[in-house]
Amino acid sequence: MLEKIELRKKLKNISLVDVEHSQTVIEKLQNTIRGKIVCTYVPLESEININMYLKGHAVLSTTCLQGEEIRICIYEEPFEKNSFNVFQPVNLKIIDHVDIFLVPGVGFDKKGTRLGKGSGIYDKLLSNHLNSTFIGVTDKNHLVDHIPFENHDIQMHGLLMHDEFIDINL
Repeated sequence: MLEKIELRKKLKNISLVDVEHSQTVIEKLQNTIRGKIVCTYVPLESEININMYLKGHAVLSTTCLQGEEIRICIYEEPFEKNSFNVFQPVNLKIIDHVDIFLVPGVGFDKKGTRLGKGSGIYDKLLSNHLNSTFIGVTDKNHLVDHIPFENHDIQMHGLLMHDEFIDINL
């Protein structure tokens, strides 16, 4: 879809906000994940690092590539880069259930539509966990009025930004 390609190109050229998350946002995040199995990501340079605020969860996991399949594994160091050039644990301890996914993206809109990098990896992964809660992690520079929605796109239930936690369908 051409509109998504152009929007992705535009948003990739906008720098991430480099500020601390507000205490209110951190508390909301920690209350949301308390006692839950949480899947986060090992951030790339172009992604917000939310991991320092993840406290109170029951289990912390991340995405990993096992063979040709994206899976969920326990988040533990050491990490290595997989064939997608994304860090994942060296020793994969696969799990099947996740309560809450923290999801990076190139951009989001206030309806919870996520614009990824274009490969559909997260949509495919999240479609296997539709009983989980999906929270997009972004900043005010990457929140736009509208992102075109396609049938395979997975909507977020909330958006976490530096100074605001937007409940969409929590």
